[in-house]
Amino acid sequence: MNSQPSPLSLRRAESADWPEIIALDARTFALPAPLPDAEVAEFRARVTDTMVVRDDGSDGAPLVAVSLYFRLPVTVPGGARLDSAGLSWVSVAATHRRRGLLRRMLTEQFAAWQRAGLPLAILTASEGGIYERFGFGPACFAETVTVDPGAVVWRTEAPADSRVRYGTAEQIAARIPDLHARWAAAQPGAVHRPDTWWPSILADRGFRRNSQTTDLYYLLHEDGYAAYRIDAREASATVEEFVAVTDQAHTDLWRVLTGLDLVTSISAKIPVDDTLGLHLRNARAVRVTGRSDELWVSLLDVTAALTARTYAADGALALEVSDGWCGREGLYRVAVDGGRASVSRVTTADGLPVAALSVATLSSLYTGGTTARALATAGRIDCDSPATVDLLDAMFRTDRAPFAGTYF
Repeated sequence: MNSQPSPLSLRRAESADWPEIIALDARTFALPAPLPDAEVAEFRARVTDTMVVRDDGSDGAPLVAVSLYFRLPVTVPGGARLDSAGLSWVSVAATHRRRGLLRRMLTEQFAAWQRAGLPLAILTASEGGIYERFGFGPACFAETVTVDPGAVVWRTEAPADSRVRYGTAEQIAARIPDLHARWAAAQPGAVHRPDTWWPSILADRGFRRNSQTTDLYYLLHEDGYAAYRIDAREASATVEEFVAVTDQAHTDLWRVLTGLDLVTSISAKIPVDDTLGLHLRNARAVRVTGRSDELWVSLLDVTAALTARTYAADGALALEVSDGWCGREGLYRVAVDGGRASVSRVTTADGLPVAALSVATLSSLYTGGTTARALATAGRIDCDSPATVDLLDAMFRTDRAPFAGTYF
């Protein structure tokens, strides 16, 4: 039996670790170069906690793994704003795979999140097969669309004034954060941006684009904004951000975007229920070229999370939740009255309908991004009767598709 201590030491990051953290990030995520110093300084101001692993048994004790998180509010169905742990920069050096380093880091962080009373953890995944075993499920989706401006014909006449103006640097800095906050408050799944996030976003540094694309142009509206860049090689525009608090702002901003001079195509990521194509006489002018998961969710506190959101139908049932990771398994009684749920952990269903599912599947269901019926059809939820599928589906449905809007 080997009694030697492991040379792979896990600890919280210190200031001296950050040059290696930045280098590991660039290598792992295939960045052309490490982040510039100004970006690193702003990034570190946003981070809540960072775990690192060093290989003390190798020359120089290199840093071989990192995992960090931010405190980020998220809007859940019904409009409640919940604090969450935004997991990010999770990476293990290619030289040190299959040694349990990811599990060690996440074990430490999950325990810290639960001690802090956080109801949710969230992440944006670079790979789709890693995080379900830790209780994360894909919860918010987006469609990538390509718009052909030459084929766009609006069903209604354009107003004499577009109500949209290009923003100066001062106007952008003054108005964009508030517009985003207004939008995020009403959009299920939206990730809010603390004040410390805006300097980096608005700086629009060169590493975010190639040499043939422009800086961001901001279109401002009283109730929204759009930020886009032009690729000079292809005469194409990419919409990097689109925020519309009202339907009128959505229409006004898209009218301007589809009327840009000398632009032959426009690409954007939009919610799966976006109505752009319905405004046009030829809906084929908006072509869906992809669908992606944009936010993964894990319910850290099942009772608190389920209580916080609202529901589309009243009723009562028992959720038999499996976990196998950090103690969230159990039987939960969920009784909805007037759209609000009373949730408690119980030992028996007491005659209630029962739906069995993993905490990862419940997390996917939570935001309304995937329906209970679809998950049951895929064998992800086991209900005791078809009527239970109907009830679960009706309860968790939302009138708007969730959309995260922030990558981290």
